[in-house]
Amino acid sequence: MSRMMNIYQQLQKIGSRGATAGEIGDTLQIDRSTASRYLNDLVKANRVEKIPGKPVKYVIKMPKRKGAANLNVIGAEESLQPLLETGMAAFLYPSRPLPILLTGETGTGKSYLAEKLSNMAIENSDTSGDVPFIAFNCADYAQNPELLVGQIFGIKQGAFTGATEDQTGLVEQANGGILFLDEIHRLPPSGQEMLFYLMDKGIYHRLGEATQERRANIALIGATTKESETYILSTLLRRFSVKLDVPPLRDRTDAERKALIDHFLTEEASKMNTGLSIGNDCRQAFLSYDCPGNIGQLKSDIQIACARAYLRYLNKEEAKVLVKLEDFPGENRVKSKGGSHTYRNIEVNHETDEPSYLFPNIYQRLDYKSRDTQNKDKRNLQQVVLDYIRDLTEKYQQPSFSRDSWQQLIDHDLFQVLQNTVDILNANLPFNIDKNRVYVIGLHLQNYRNHLRENIQKEPIPVMIHPNAMYRQAAGQLAFQLRTEIDMDLPQEEIELLAHFLTPEKQTEQEMTSEQELAVILVTHGTSTASSMAEVTNYLLGNHVIHAVDMPLNMSAEDTYERVKKTINGMSQIRGVLLLVDIGSLITMGDTIQHELNVSIKTLSSVNLPMVLEAGRQSLISEQTLDGMYQEAKSALLTFMEKDQQQASIQKKRLIATVCFTGEGAAQLLESWLENQLSTVDQDVLIRSVRIDPVTKDTSVLTDLKDYYDVIAIIGTVPVSIEGIPYIPAWELLQVEGISRMQKLLEITRKSSVLQLDEHVSEDEIYDLIIQGLQEIVTYINPKTMAELLQEHIPPIRDYYGWDSNRELGMWMHIGSLIDRILDTTLKNQDDQFLSSIPLDHQTVPSSQEVEIWRPLFDHIYQTFHIELIDDIKREIVKLSR
Repeated sequence: MSRMMNIYQQLQKIGSRGATAGEIGDTLQIDRSTASRYLNDLVKANRVEKIPGKPVKYVIKMPKRKGAANLNVIGAEESLQPLLETGMAAFLYPSRPLPILLTGETGTGKSYLAEKLSNMAIENSDTSGDVPFIAFNCADYAQNPELLVGQIFGIKQGAFTGATEDQTGLVEQANGGILFLDEIHRLPPSGQEMLFYLMDKGIYHRLGEATQERRANIALIGATTKESETYILSTLLRRFSVKLDVPPLRDRTDAERKALIDHFLTEEASKMNTGLSIGNDCRQAFLSYDCPGNIGQLKSDIQIACARAYLRYLNKEEAKVLVKLEDFPGENRVKSKGGSHTYRNIEVNHETDEPSYLFPNIYQRLDYKSRDTQNKDKRNLQQVVLDYIRDLTEKYQQPSFSRDSWQQLIDHDLFQVLQNTVDILNANLPFNIDKNRVYVIGLHLQNYRNHLRENIQKEPIPVMIHPNAMYRQAAGQLAFQLRTEIDMDLPQEEIELLAHFLTPEKQTEQEMTSEQELAVILVTHGTSTASSMAEVTNYLLGNHVIHAVDMPLNMSAEDTYERVKKTINGMSQIRGVLLLVDIGSLITMGDTIQHELNVSIKTLSSVNLPMVLEAGRQSLISEQTLDGMYQEAKSALLTFMEKDQQQASIQKKRLIATVCFTGEGAAQLLESWLENQLSTVDQDVLIRSVRIDPVTKDTSVLTDLKDYYDVIAIIGTVPVSIEGIPYIPAWELLQVEGISRMQKLLEITRKSSVLQLDEHVSEDEIYDLIIQGLQEIVTYINPKTMAELLQEHIPPIRDYYGWDSNRELGMWMHIGSLIDRILDTTLKNQDDQFLSSIPLDHQTVPSSQEVEIWRPLFDHIYQTFHIELIDDIKREIVKLSR
């Protein structure tokens, strides 16, 4: 710690009476002149005041500052007081704040203390305007050191493969404020060196910048465990002038532990719409048990105990939640002395006006139902909604319920909109709706508004699409009035719920039980393409049987996937789903969702209106099967194509099919590339990507296409044999000769001829071909590095499975593009979306010999790219290899 800091802290201890330079010198054993020089520097920095007199005295300048005792932190006046005071002194240090390193065991509250210290420093600072506080956990990117450094210091365009634009770092965002780096020991040595250079000079470089210097003035807080100090460079460790060791829970006072327990119990009580009490024996157990996880574990254990008591309260309908000794999750319980049990009430102080739920609350009911592990069925959740509608209606839709009574329950502006909407609703419904029914809807909308105001995390309402378009239209009109008059924007599931509120009681149950058992979901590119086709079909059939999901061009495949999954989740007890899609990645979406939701799904691509109409008609047949509906809809497509060709009296259109195991990836890349290669005289040629199942190798789609198109070639990474149609391996198009052969094929098929092609490629050509191929499709990996890695490890794998050269090349391409996709999702922090986008087979079990033969390649991939493949992906690679 610096001498100036020592002097400043000594003045803090002395307090308001102040001290002379000589007194400071004597206490710290330094010359009076040296003490005087540092004291005057502190005066210039506006941290210390000089009191005139003989001799001159110096006193800490603390105008309107909050001390540790004023901070809302448990222990601020006890075990944490020296930490808070020293931390504040570091923040208030002249010229620039001193770096702080927080150490301590896991769960002691280092992150919490850093945030509280920062808030206190910001409140006490003389800086006008907003002072940024940026918190970052280095462990989030620990598996990718380069990206971790880039997140903190920023990234220059081109710094590494995939860095397509400049990226601002956390240091730049925190300039003029505070940067908190948790688990700082996770920084690689290069990042630690950049950090201590910033601490020394206030200068840093973005990752990839060699010459441009950037400046930042930040207060830095780091946090680590004691054990982790061995991973921090000594040069960096020395630059943390202030080191604060946060005490573990066992070293906190009894009063602090009691206060922590009360605080956590109060937090849990505030989440419940009922009283909460804890037994004295259980409270004593929390006070005395060993808690190696410190405050973090104490909080978690209290939550577990409250959850157990809350579940018992729900099941037994007790008057309040009673936390008993049996709910205590620890092992060393305190045995009860005597037979009687006393309970201590937990008081919750609501400083804001919190709504009192005088009427049934759908969100609480769904929350209760979802907590019961035995009642997670969608049908049960929908029954909760129906019961809620019935309870609200029976209790409040009474003639004796006056206007004044309604106005006491519903906000004035919401009440006015409901009054003004009655006539509009009557114009859309087959009966005159009573005002009290509209006000019952108002009670639900008041529930919804209250939860928005309180920012309560509520269990989502299941999507219950009303089968009658008339009620949906009326609900949409009501939602429109709410949005335009009081800016109350309802999500789609709430609007669907309004339609059920508007339905007469006798119809509601019947309509719910008559839902489709086979669902048809239409998914197409475009802002409203799917919606328009669904609207026409539903109108012609007189039923809401087609569910539309539009995919605007700016919407990602991941977002569309989530919307489709949400639509299926909102359907109760369906036996299967027929997905009607147009092109691209939508073709394989059903396979992934089927694995995730355990729902039978069939997919038909190249959708048109006749197909949608037939699928909708078939879904209304009670005895129909999913396979039957699929075949009928498929027949409608092919019949339409056949009639169209007969009427046109022209030759079949030419078509090139691109194939791979997924229907996207390589097949789509080939489709796009081929479209760009077609000359003006070949613009009639259609390009279609087709998925070939890796297990069944089913080619029925290609066979059907052959009947109605002149399929001139099949191109891809999966060898396919269809009589009369040449197959061109994808690698061949990477060579000049391959492009020439394709052009020749296009030329001669203008005369309806067929060319047979040689499919062989020598093993010596694979290395060069894979580099050329990966250069066309990858973004992050170096194709040459990947090719060298595969060249080293693939031969024994190839010999084990007996691959021919074409199959080997396809596997090289698959593994290379897979690693590139994983790097992409890692950089974008989209691992979950990536896993959900590929069909994973949990049934495939690699043999011990397969595990051993693949291990060197997987290990080398980890060493080269810092990617550790999860078991699901390894199984998928093994499955494709067999």
